[in-house]
Amino acid sequence: MTTLEKSLSQALSLASDAVTVEAGTLLNNIAVLHHELGRWYDADAFYKRSLAVWERSLPRNHKFLAQSLSNRAALYREIEAYPEAERVFQLALRIWNATECPSPSTMKTAVEEIAITDVPLWVEQPQLSHGHMLPRFTAAVQALKRRVQSREPNAIASLHQTLEKLGPWYHNVDLGQRLSTAPSLGEYPSARWAVIRPFVPGDLTGKTVLDIGCNSGFFGFKMKERHAARVVGIDIMPHILAQARFLSSWFDYPVELYEMSTYDVDQLHSRFDIVVFVGVLYHLKHPLYALEKVADLCEDTMYFQTVVRGGDGDFEPKDDYPITEAAIFGHPHYPKLYFIEKSFNGDESNWWFATRSCVKAMLRVAGFRKITETGNIEVFVCKKS
Repeated sequence: MTTLEKSLSQALSLASDAVTVEAGTLLNNIAVLHHELGRWYDADAFYKRSLAVWERSLPRNHKFLAQSLSNRAALYREIEAYPEAERVFQLALRIWNATECPSPSTMKTAVEEIAITDVPLWVEQPQLSHGHMLPRFTAAVQALKRRVQSREPNAIASLHQTLEKLGPWYHNVDLGQRLSTAPSLGEYPSARWAVIRPFVPGDLTGKTVLDIGCNSGFFGFKMKERHAARVVGIDIMPHILAQARFLSSWFDYPVELYEMSTYDVDQLHSRFDIVVFVGVLYHLKHPLYALEKVADLCEDTMYFQTVVRGGDGDFEPKDDYPITEAAIFGHPHYPKLYFIEKSFNGDESNWWFATRSCVKAMLRVAGFRKITETGNIEVFVCKKS
């Protein structure tokens, strides 16, 4: 047993029954020690104990609570429990977003500096004094990529195992070397990108991008290829965000990832030059409400797709109709939104399909003044002015 281990063991005997900030700090640091020694079970147990103590001794949303959660996320990444790592890290992000990013000067207690192993992607790395699990995770993914590219023995098998642990996948993303994340999905979403790509500027330097329902992050990475300054991806499924975090490291495209509903986009407290809103609207119970919230934070352009059914013609309404008007609703191109009561294509999260005229009408009502068709009935380029 090292001197540090002995010291922490002695401290543990003092902290076991205490419900104080200092006791939580000691428990956290013991967890970090077990973590660094590869004692995964003990580390997990002590991280959970430190969180329980801090929850009882600290104000809600205190940064130490976020630190305990992020340390656990780091542990789960190290044992390749990626979806659970992302779920726990998102809990930490919510607290950090409500307070401030950690740094050594703000991570001290009356006892000692708290040991930290994981930090948000946007924190300046030179500020930190310990561990930095997210950069270490990125380095591990990049090392795997180099092994695959060098055709080292077992490298491809390791990649396949990692992809399986991250699954199921809903995007087939090309990883190079004739490898991809989900070959059974064929050209999705690259075929959809082929429709959007001609309308995206080749240089997005200085631009900010929000990818709603980002899934594996595919569209955000395409924007990063064009040098977008900031890309934010949101989704409601932690395992999908874990995929996006893995691919962000694989391609070395830094993105911000948040577990968040479309209805809560205002909590980002940001406006974006570009919004990608693809494959989401028909999953929302309240589509126009969501569309208006998205439009409020879009400064310029939105690339939009939803499922279109029924008539594909356009309809230009009059400014007003009398209450006695009935025939207009029988017009073949009158805007219609079809409600799906049960399930469609085996997916109970499909709620609405719309006619093309309805989609365009909703986009106009949400605040988009110029709506450009792309040659695909379901994909539109929407401009604020």
